[in-house]
Amino acid sequence: TDRKVQVNLPDVQLECSWGLDDVPRQPKWEGYPYPPAIMNADLLAFLHKFVNLSEQTNRSQACVALLYLHSYLTSDNTMTQGYDFSVRSTLPVGAGLGSSASYSVCVATALLKLNGWLDQEAFRSDPAAQRDLVNQWAFQAEKVIHGNPSGIDNTVSTFGGAVMFKKGQIEPMPGFTSLKFLLTNTRVPRETQVQVANVRKLREKFPNVVDPMLDSIHEISTSCKELFSKEGLDRAELLAQFGVLVDVNHGLLAALGVSHPALEKVREISSKLGLKSKLTGAGGGGCALTLIRDDVTPETVAVLKVLLESEGFQCMETNVGGPGAGIISLAEATTIGEFLTIDKTHLDKRQDWEYFV
Repeated sequence: TDRKVQVNLPDVQLECSWGLDDVPRQPKWEGYPYPPAIMNADLLAFLHKFVNLSEQTNRSQACVALLYLHSYLTSDNTMTQGYDFSVRSTLPVGAGLGSSASYSVCVATALLKLNGWLDQEAFRSDPAAQRDLVNQWAFQAEKVIHGNPSGIDNTVSTFGGAVMFKKGQIEPMPGFTSLKFLLTNTRVPRETQVQVANVRKLREKFPNVVDPMLDSIHEISTSCKELFSKEGLDRAELLAQFGVLVDVNHGLLAALGVSHPALEKVREISSKLGLKSKLTGAGGGGCALTLIRDDVTPETVAVLKVLLESEGFQCMETNVGGPGAGIISLAEATTIGEFLTIDKTHLDKRQDWEYFV
């Protein structure tokens, strides 16, 4: 009831608040409640000064993204008391894993829900419209954070499953089922722009060598799509073939020069246990993915984690291809403090998630 926007992001050590009346509200625009076609540069400039954090990092960008969407989606009719916005992450932040997109989807979903846009009858009867609305606003938040994102990460975070992406076109991958991975953070800093520039230089120097490699990487994606679309394929065989594609994909990426000794160490260790790994993101450090087939025992995964952590790496078990954005009402979590103590396993086991599917 204090008419403040309270933000609590414990994973980046941030807690701050602003007066509700101090955040500018945008008048209705063409296409309301879908976002305007053009980003509001003046509003962004104002919010960067308004947030008033000492450095322009993921902390300040996260706050600006929240307030940018707040400025468009809230009004005096929907916002009378203020709110507390708290986010936790079980993935490392700033490691090229799409944590900003997940955050953006949470911001968009929360503000749309809070202001009634996900409760309207039109959206209840049309789940695709719900997800599209969330995704479009999440993309706005991603633009605030990254400037010119592809839209892949927020789309996957919103819709779940897997997508195919080529030259700005995003389409869902039919038949995709959830896969289990061990995610290994090598803790080696990576710079996407440097890796992309190096591949570009290599291609300019040896186009007849590099172009076929890039074509092969594209064919791996196509083969993956065909694999998941194949009817009657036993899951064990599907995972075996998928593992081969993972292996070949990394080999091509390494040949392009975007691997790193730490990433090769992950592959060396996992291969001794019969598992397939590849770099993810831009390479040059960052993270690696290890496919955990259905027949891999928990004991094998535990051994793998011990071996990788002994190298100074950080390991996390995760699933990809889940249901996407969802909402759950936690009646027992009456305060932010209580929310921060809820175990992730407890949330995963809850059956009352409402997904936009």
